Amino acid sequence: MNDNRRPRIGMLWGDFPWTSAPRKLGKLWSMGRVARDITYALRQTAEVVPYLPPEDKTEEREEMKAFLHRIDLLWADVYPSSALALTLRKELGLGIPAVLFAGGAMPKGAEAMLFPWRQLLHAKDGILFTCRADQQIWKRLVQWSHWQEWVIPLSVDQTVFYPRTADERQETRKQLSIQPDAPVLLYVGRLNVQKNLHTLLHLFAAVKEQVQDAYLCIVGEEDDIAFGEFRVRNTGYVEWLRGISDSLRISESVRWIGPRFGEELAKMYSAADVAVNMGFYHRENFGLSQAEAASCGLPVVCTAWGGFKDVVRHGETGYFVDAVLTKNGIRADWASGAKVLVNLLRQRSLREEMGRRAAQFAEIHFSLEALANNLRGVACEVLPFITSWGEEGAYAPSEFAERYEANKRASGWYGAGELQGMKWQPPMFQGKDYELYETLMAPYSTRLAEEWGMESVTSEHIPYFAASVTLDSDRLLILNEDPIWPHRRFLTRQEWDIVRHIDGIRTLEEIVRQAGTEFSSCVHVVWSLYLEGFVLFINNNL
Repeated sequence: MNDNRRPRIGMLWGDFPWTSAPRKLGKLWSMGRVARDITYALRQTAEVVPYLPPEDKTEEREEMKAFLHRIDLLWADVYPSSALALTLRKELGLGIPAVLFAGGAMPKGAEAMLFPWRQLLHAKDGILFTCRADQQIWKRLVQWSHWQEWVIPLSVDQTVFYPRTADERQETRKQLSIQPDAPVLLYVGRLNVQKNLHTLLHLFAAVKEQVQDAYLCIVGEEDDIAFGEFRVRNTGYVEWLRGISDSLRISESVRWIGPRFGEELAKMYSAADVAVNMGFYHRENFGLSQAEAASCGLPVVCTAWGGFKDVVRHGETGYFVDAVLTKNGIRADWASGAKVLVNLLRQRSLREEMGRRAAQFAEIHFSLEALANNLRGVACEVLPFITSWGEEGAYAPSEFAERYEANKRASGWYGAGELQGMKWQPPMFQGKDYELYETLMAPYSTRLAEEWGMESVTSEHIPYFAASVTLDSDRLLILNEDPIWPHRRFLTRQEWDIVRHIDGIRTLEEIVRQAGTEFSSCVHVVWSLYLEGFVLFINNNL
């Protein structure tokens, strides 16, 4: 590379000019935002050369070769679309290092890259994560790696997302038919079962019991993205949520806003008091809506999950609620979250102080300037060029990754056809194979349920059903109606006498007294229900 010119970074995502609104990348608006912001940030350091695929697919190899010859560094990701560029790079013996953007692929086992690309990648390449949990998963997937690794938060356009005036706040509330002083919670994101909005509605219902004039605004659009690993589609989800709202008698206080972008979205943040998110999807590798909320001076209450844990500072810019990885899926501690929200909504001074801290934190960590500075360091570290393509590998998959991959293949993950089409994949994690899911996703969760031992349960703990359940008194059967991880358990008579007193109000001491059982027996029953994902415990320390 000529030292007198700026490096040329080849962007496989295409052209994302700053002067136009970001478009979807794949099925996600958020990825279009990410691509535009990263392109902008890289342009502060380098000349960005976008790859523009030809209309005639037969010309793609030649177009890609010409593209690779024009650049000094390849900006790729770990999804299948990067394979051609990496293949040709090696075939041509080009000394172009690559930075691989991990995106949301780590909780999927980095499936497109980990095994197929071992011979296409070089020890001089590097991988960029947007949260520490993704980096921890990567370290579980590899036995060793020679790559440079970076954990860099994404950015928010703070010329759009910033604290607004009181007049702007009231104007937006007027448009939504919300009273000037009414407490408002705000969710921003996709309307998908992966986002756990059904739990958010239960949380809001619990809040309204104590803050009766509260509202919940839900901003986003429904999509058809399936939760393939557990064989769950998003079919009819929003209509089902409306039914839940009706049954909880909160429909008049829930505003379904639809999708909002840019200035209109920023106005929604300005109209709210607290941002909320009970999400637990695999690809929550940053927490863009939480960062936007913080930039607008809004405190956040969300699950301690994945990239969210890097965006919110517990007790300073908001609060976390536990996302527990049980033996039957993930459970968000919404009852404890409701207690936190009631406290926030009743203390204006606390909300405002947290909002100020959130805006300051966002200015330092989530600004475009911060992203540009971080990416400048990446470009400097990964250059100069690769000098030799030898036999040295970039990494080696771990024994765990081998087992995880074998399970995916045995489950038909790669051969069952397109998820959104007529064909369907079997669930991947059943029986003993569920341990693979626990190992992979543990860094995203607050904890595995089993890590909170039975000895931690005290007489003052209050158990509650984390998801809706049906109790069958004839068969002594409890059925968990979670929409992703439903399951059932037959009970003994003693277990039944304990379970029927669980209501989210009684402490274990009170349940012991009313069930007429010993404390140790009660703890054993309730803790086993906790392990299985039936119950959580209200956290009185939040």
